[in-house]
Amino acid sequence: MPFGGRHFRPRVVALTLVAFTLYIIFSRKNESQSTGEDIQEFVQFPKNFQPQPVIEGEFEHNKKEISDDVSAAFLKKLDKKTGKCPNYVEYSQSRHSPYSSGKFQYPYMRPAPKCRTFVSSAVERVIQDLKSRLRDPDLARLVENCLPNTLDTTILWHRGRENKGVSNLQSFVVTGDIHAEWLRDAARQLSVYQPFIKHDQKLKDLMVGAINTQANYLLISPYCNAFHPPPQSNVKKGETAMDDVYPRPDWRQVFECKYELDSLASFLTLTNDYYENSNGDLSFLSELWMRALEKVLIVMKRESFPSFDKKTGQALAFYYAFKRQTNIGSETLPLAGIGNPVNYDTGLVRSAFRPSDDATILQFFIPANAHMVTELKRLRTNFLNEKMPSQFPAETFITAVDSFIESITSGIENYGIVNHPKWGKVYAYEVDGYGGNVFMDDANIPSLLSLPDIGYLDIDDEIYQNTRKMILAKDGNPYYLKGTHFEGIGGPHIGIHNAWPMSLLVKMRTSNDDEEITESLNLIMKTSANLGLMHESVHVNSPHGKQYTRSWFAWCNSEFGKTILHLAAHKPHLIFKDGVPYNIDEALSR
Repeated sequence: MPFGGRHFRPRVVALTLVAFTLYIIFSRKNESQSTGEDIQEFVQFPKNFQPQPVIEGEFEHNKKEISDDVSAAFLKKLDKKTGKCPNYVEYSQSRHSPYSSGKFQYPYMRPAPKCRTFVSSAVERVIQDLKSRLRDPDLARLVENCLPNTLDTTILWHRGRENKGVSNLQSFVVTGDIHAEWLRDAARQLSVYQPFIKHDQKLKDLMVGAINTQANYLLISPYCNAFHPPPQSNVKKGETAMDDVYPRPDWRQVFECKYELDSLASFLTLTNDYYENSNGDLSFLSELWMRALEKVLIVMKRESFPSFDKKTGQALAFYYAFKRQTNIGSETLPLAGIGNPVNYDTGLVRSAFRPSDDATILQFFIPANAHMVTELKRLRTNFLNEKMPSQFPAETFITAVDSFIESITSGIENYGIVNHPKWGKVYAYEVDGYGGNVFMDDANIPSLLSLPDIGYLDIDDEIYQNTRKMILAKDGNPYYLKGTHFEGIGGPHIGIHNAWPMSLLVKMRTSNDDEEITESLNLIMKTSANLGLMHESVHVNSPHGKQYTRSWFAWCNSEFGKTILHLAAHKPHLIFKDGVPYNIDEALSR
């Protein structure tokens, strides 16, 4: 009885089991060689995302195509031959001439001048200065591509003064390949340009516009992390997340509503950076800004409450909940969207999500608390004091801010510092006030690695150094990922095969070790897929970093620019021909 008989069925089952076993063995054998396809469903790639394979020796360029100089004549010609401005998601995945003369022959990845979304004369001058002094032509090309990338590609709308004054200024800054503004990303993207603003009025107005736009966003939905373009911009908006969120946001203007404490702190970072780099200009200070600060403080107050009443033990009302229909655990919150419980009397402030947009496990997220208390201290030093114009109720805000500074500082010291059996006293990544701790770090800023970089403490702090050793060790941080071609801190957002170049940039800015800095810089340069830009993450077993996520990730490009400016000022002998420190103010005052 062919094919259907009882005697044949056991053979079919046996053959099926053998085939399945071989498949499992083969799959595991090749696990270290898995491609970007393995995480296609895990990561929300842009629809047209295609990692471009790069093979060593593949580039055979005509000598005329190799040039470290990008002349005005070349740019004029580029403008002329560029018809419709290309989609930068696609543009950033292909190499464009001229190519640098170093061993990597990096392409020129800036769009044609007519396609650039914003131009700063000060930034352009510094790019030319750095290029003339950098020892490595490949590094010079990376600076040329990355430093201006946010200005070149992500300022989708900027409204000037138009004879209406500072209050009319607005700036909408997208994160790159995703058509929305993240409060944190935008603040970080722009931070690299803050030291330039006293030398460029247009750039200064861009910053005030960004402050005004973010203040408006906070008035609309202070719990949300990402927003659509303002309606008056006439910029086409993308699809909205439409999750089940309480309090219900205005989905017409909100792209995603994950409550992240560091998003609120980032608005203050944007403001403080502006004030400190503009010689104390307070023109941004308005009723709008004060109302935004009030929203920040209200959310912080609400998210300081514990899960249970201290006296009765009864569950307290919650102020925020988030639920998403998903099969990815880190994309939603447990306990019907309110997150895991936190204890009372800690002084800390909850964060439902991390700067990676992943859900926190324990909601007292230490890097965000450190970020927030740092920005509140800066506010008090900068202008939330006797410098505050008399029309604003400074005393009310000062009282609230001082209270948070005291409670968060105490909370981090009492609950955020933990005795680790191997590493000694370290900062935990997350805590709950019950004794629960999460030992790890994620590449996204704020992170434990970035604590000195955000101004919370000094690099030489003993507890920070213990923490740094832990999170940069494979046996100390589950998301320190090391492969055959790349290594660094990653995170659950992309998975356990991909480390983020951003982590190496922060590692360089928090190090005084020349060898560590040089090794990190070399590793980044080897793994850009020869595309001349920074990527979100790189597969640690991918030669040249040819398997990566997000070809257009402006935040990391800005972090690269910031890192080179940091080295130019503090470690010039590592990158410059002459080893002389570089000072932006001196350079732009010549």
